[in-house]
Amino acid sequence: MRLSEDKIRRIAERLHDELEQRGLLMYKNPRGTPPGMGRAARVKAIYDFIVADLKVEEEIDAEVERILSTYSREIKGTERDVLFRKHKEEVARKRGYIL
Repeated sequence: MRLSEDKIRRIAERLHDELEQRGLLMYKNPRGTPPGMGRAARVKAIYDFIVADLKVEEEIDAEVERILSTYSREIKGTERDVLFRKHKEEVARKRGYIL
């Protein structure tokens, strides 16, 4: 994965706190929930969503690598970057994934 678990957690926490501060996140803690537990669960949900999204992108990257490996000659440099991007966009579109 491109990002460490710690970085993803910090992104999830910051995203949660920013949305809450701007009034874009409204919630009620269930009765009996200790203070802070509701936030932890919401941050965990955001974290899980980010991780799942990164895994889908990794799968797309792996599929693109398989496609590029089928080329009859070795592709290097800028040409490889252009072909990688082109194939990645195509694979993502077929899967309904927005880059």
